[in-house]
Amino acid sequence: MLIRKKSLKIQERLGMRIGIAYGSAKTPIVKKPSEALNVLEDLYRVGFRAFLLPKELFANIKDVSDLYKEQYTSLLKIKTIASKYNIELAIHNNSLPEEPALDNVFKIYCNIANVMDARALIIHPNFYGRMPHSQALKLSVYKINEIVNEMRIRSKVGIETTGQVNDLGSIEDVIDMVKRTTRTEPVLNWAHIHGRDRGVLTHDTDFRKIVDKVRAEVGQHWINDAYFIFSGADYDRNGAGKHKSIARSDMKLEHLIKTIQALNIKGTLIFETPNREKDIVDILQDLADMVR
Repeated sequence: MLIRKKSLKIQERLGMRIGIAYGSAKTPIVKKPSEALNVLEDLYRVGFRAFLLPKELFANIKDVSDLYKEQYTSLLKIKTIASKYNIELAIHNNSLPEEPALDNVFKIYCNIANVMDARALIIHPNFYGRMPHSQALKLSVYKINEIVNEMRIRSKVGIETTGQVNDLGSIEDVIDMVKRTTRTEPVLNWAHIHGRDRGVLTHDTDFRKIVDKVRAEVGQHWINDAYFIFSGADYDRNGAGKHKSIARSDMKLEHLIKTIQALNIKGTLIFETPNREKDIVDILQDLADMVR
């Protein structure tokens, strides 16, 4: 209970919902509705208010009819419990397929997001990976607009920064795509930004430059409900590599927190950390010291 009270107080002071990605220490990646419900219980106990659901949870949904025939009740239950606990849901799919399977999978996930009343379906925009950059960017913008308009999606599509140097998904790409699409928002994965530019985020001024750039291009309203993903990650000349604990990263959480406080950013901060809630305890202590 002490951890919960501390966590809620930190989030109130920081002005950000704090959450985790994909699962818990017992279940690192939830693959069943029952596992998702267990993680929601864990998040409630620790006082966290956001959960980024992995694509593996929806692996058995092969078409829209599967969703409504077999999975609908389970997804509604997850939505109901999340709402009861005041936990914001978002859905992550970092590997949408190329054509011709793209439309079907994209539509399935849009339907899932709607059913679960998720804040966003968060995607990596690199599903035209075999094409030249300019062509892939143009086609990605067209495809997102086409699907969003056809599906009349209530949730947003979150366009996430990607970590590999050759992938579509630099901060400039994400800004461009958000400006040219509807019902979208930028999702800043700080480890991807850091690794893509081989260790660029070394001071709070580096974080602030990125935030100022997005705010100037997307609009001032963006900082009132931003979506951040933070983790440690290795990187090499190709960009971001495997995730590692935040404590062992050369990108420091305190620099992001200083930026959030200085610019009065509101929204959601998701931690992607190998040891899940075991790391969260240490993160909570760090955050408590930062946001007094």
